[in-house]
Amino acid sequence: MNTFRFLKIVLLISVLLVSMWRCGTPSEDAVVVQLRMPKITNQSQTLIDFYSNSGDYINAPESPFLIKADEVEAYKSNYLLIDIRYHEDYVAGHIEGAINIDRENLISFLKSFNRFQYEKIIIIDNTGQGASYVVSILRAIGYGNAYALKFGMSIWNPKFKSIWTENIGDKYKEYLIKAETSKGKPTQYPVINTKGNTLSEILEIRAQQEINHNYSVTIESLIENISDYYIVNYWPKAVYDEVHLKGAICYEPKTSMKSSADLNTLPTNKKILIYCYTGQSSSAVAAYLRILGYDAYSLRYGFNSFGHKEALANGWNGFVAAEEVHNFSYIEGEHPSKIKEAKSNKIVHPDLDFKHRDVVQPDPKLVCD
Repeated sequence: MNTFRFLKIVLLISVLLVSMWRCGTPSEDAVVVQLRMPKITNQSQTLIDFYSNSGDYINAPESPFLIKADEVEAYKSNYLLIDIRYHEDYVAGHIEGAINIDRENLISFLKSFNRFQYEKIIIIDNTGQGASYVVSILRAIGYGNAYALKFGMSIWNPKFKSIWTENIGDKYKEYLIKAETSKGKPTQYPVINTKGNTLSEILEIRAQQEINHNYSVTIESLIENISDYYIVNYWPKAVYDEVHLKGAICYEPKTSMKSSADLNTLPTNKKILIYCYTGQSSSAVAAYLRILGYDAYSLRYGFNSFGHKEALANGWNGFVAAEEVHNFSYIEGEHPSKIKEAKSNKIVHPDLDFKHRDVVQPDPKLVCD
C-alpha cells in the first residue's frame, strides 16, 4: 500500500468517526427568539421610577445646572453656544459663536450632529429662567452636559441688563407673611398617555411637548388669580420660616421633590406655581414636573419680583446689577460669529436653517425667556 492510499483511508475513517460522534449528540439547531417588550401601562410612574433610579437630576447638588458668564467667556470656543431667544433679540446682540435655534427645533437639532465634540452645551436666553427650563428638559432626556447661562444675556453686557432691573421690586410686600401652610395630602401621580412604547420614546415625546410651553407667571397675574394656584416655596425651611408669600408651602430644594419624600403631595387637579429667589431654580423644577404630567409654572424673577429689598436685606440672592453685570463683547447681526475659527460656527448640517419663523413679539412681561 502506497503512502497516498494509506492517507486516503485514514481520512475516510476520521470522517466516519466524526459523523458517528455527531449523530450521538443532541441537535443544536438555531432557535429564533421573539423579544416582546411589555407595554408600559403607567407612563408617569415609569418616568418617576426612572429618575429615582438614574441620578435624580432635579435633586442633584448642582441643580439647576447654571454656568457663570465669566466661564463662558473664557471657554466659549470649547462649548456649543445655543441662543434660544427671539431672533430679533439675537440680531440685536449675541455672544460670539452662539447660534440661534427655536425651542421647538432644539431637540431635533441636537440629534443631527455629534454633540460630543463639545465639552458643554450652553443654553442662552435673556434672564436665565427660560434657559434653566430648557436645560432641565434636556437633562431629563439624557443631555448631561447641558447648562444654562446664569442670568442670561442680562449680565453679559450692560446693554441687556434692563430686562432684569426693570422687573424687580416690592410692589406686593403686603403679601409677605410668616404663617405656615401645610402640604397637601398624598395623592396619585398624574396620568400620562403618549404614543411611546418605550421609556426613551415616552421621554422624548414629553420633552418635545413641553419644551416650548409658556410656563411662566408674573407676580401680577399670580396675585390676581392667587386662589387658582398651589404655591410652592422652593427655599430651605429656615428661610421659609422667616418670611414667604401668603399661602405658599415649603418644599425644600434637593429634597422635597423626590418620590420618596413629598412629590406625591403635589396636586394633579390644580395649577402648581413654584417660586425661588431668582426664577432659575423654579423654572428647572417646573420643567421636571411638566414632563411628569403636572400643570406646573414658575414665578418670573422669583422673590426678586415682589420682595427685592427683603432679599437684599437678608442676603437671599437679591439681584444687584452692579455686582452681576459684566462688560463682555457681543456680536450684532444674523450670523453666529464674525470669526470663522469659532468652533461653534463650524457645525455643518444640510438641513440647518438659521432663518426663524415670523413671530409677533410678545409683551416681555408675559414670556419667560
